[in-house]
Amino acid sequence: MALVPNTDISFVFHDEIIAYIAFLFLYLTYYFGSDFPVVKRYLTRYQETPDNLEESVYVRRTMGFVLLGVIPLLVVLLWFEHPLTAYGIGLPKGDYAIWWTVIPIVVIGLGSSLRSSAKIDISYYPEVRKDSWTTRRTIVNAGYWALYLLGYEFAIRGMLFFASLYAFGLWPAIMLTSVIYSLIHIFKGSGEAYGAFFLGILFCLITYYTQSIWPVFINHVLLAVINDIKAVQKTNNTDTPSVNQP
Repeated sequence: MALVPNTDISFVFHDEIIAYIAFLFLYLTYYFGSDFPVVKRYLTRYQETPDNLEESVYVRRTMGFVLLGVIPLLVVLLWFEHPLTAYGIGLPKGDYAIWWTVIPIVVIGLGSSLRSSAKIDISYYPEVRKDSWTTRRTIVNAGYWALYLLGYEFAIRGMLFFASLYAFGLWPAIMLTSVIYSLIHIFKGSGEAYGAFFLGILFCLITYYTQSIWPVFINHVLLAVINDIKAVQKTNNTDTPSVNQP
């Protein structure tokens, strides 16, 4: 008896499949967005060079917030089976949520602060390429990091992780999400890619045990902002952050 291939494609409408397709499309759009003609025309008004970037970095982060935060939120709200609150947008909750929130923030915050600036890759950090870092510039940079990472965390630890969790269970969801998190760090080098995989596991566990993306969001903002400050330290060969009063 001849085998008849299964041509049922209804599986592509499952929440987890939609989540991965949406994330792939939206992240690629974000990653290559600066090369789009319409975006290039907009960015030419800033007349920036690779050694003198600021406004274009903030435009890119804003694009990331819209593409990875606003659109995935609409996808979850309008399409997915579970309510929006089931994708980590609420405040931390659970028996051990306070510990899974406070301890990682303290450890990651202190660890990042005590990390030697010599270990920072200044070929990438800071993305904002300015010789003078005023207090205002540092705060604005941190604000745009927070804006971008809010969308980023909802896409990865909100939409992707929880959709995978409901479909496959905890550890498959953690592995799938962490692999993707690692892959999108490959362009920063092997150290970042390997580190992102193991950090991704920790971030997924934090999200699972708090049922919220907010603790990981705070950790991620701390990492990004402190990395930038350390990179400025290294660039300026000083033991204190290169931040001056405006």
